[in-house]
Amino acid sequence: MAPLEKRLAIIRDWCKSFAVVADVGAGQGRLARALAEQGQQVYATEKTLKGWQELTSYTRSFFPRITPVLGDGIVPLLALPTSIDIVVIAGMGPRTIQHILRQDYESRAIPAFIVQPMQGLFLLRRYLLENNWFIQRAELVKEHGKIYGMWLVQRAAHNDLDDRSSFFWVPKEFQQSPLFQSLVKARVIQLNQYIDHASLDTPQLEAWQREKQYLTGVIS
Repeated sequence: MAPLEKRLAIIRDWCKSFAVVADVGAGQGRLARALAEQGQQVYATEKTLKGWQELTSYTRSFFPRITPVLGDGIVPLLALPTSIDIVVIAGMGPRTIQHILRQDYESRAIPAFIVQPMQGLFLLRRYLLENNWFIQRAELVKEHGKIYGMWLVQRAAHNDLDDRSSFFWVPKEFQQSPLFQSLVKARVIQLNQYIDHASLDTPQLEAWQREKQYLTGVIS
């Protein structure tokens, strides 16, 4: 198997202390196979029958260390007799990740998640903070000229975050990364584009302006 992409290699390393890992939307199972080689028991999911069949084909030689599961997000995992220690949701858009996280809202059966969006990093981060997810670990990585962020999160008992605090707008969990300044600058450019094309009655305008204010203070 070819070496994992940097972002997936970091996730593999984060999973070392967990015995049972679920990889949601596993594709051809590259991460799942790397986890199995590392010693984890892996439940790898795909939403469509075609995707599940392909996943099964690519991971067949790892059975029973990898179990391919058919279904939407974590729904089929909640029906398993085995407890899952951590769920990985990587390589998806922020709204798809939000959808999957909401599937655990009632049961709260999954103790921890690793989430890594392909785009919309700031959108997903705001969702995590607004919905009482505690950021336990975070890292940035650059691949093919693009910066990706990832978090290991757990659901908090309640939200102590002050909406007016700079932490809400500034991703301080990434501050020690050499990529932090580049990430923030790219977001400010994006916000300027949003603001320039918005009308006065655009619902998100005030939030964009506040976010820009805080982020500009970081790079000024």
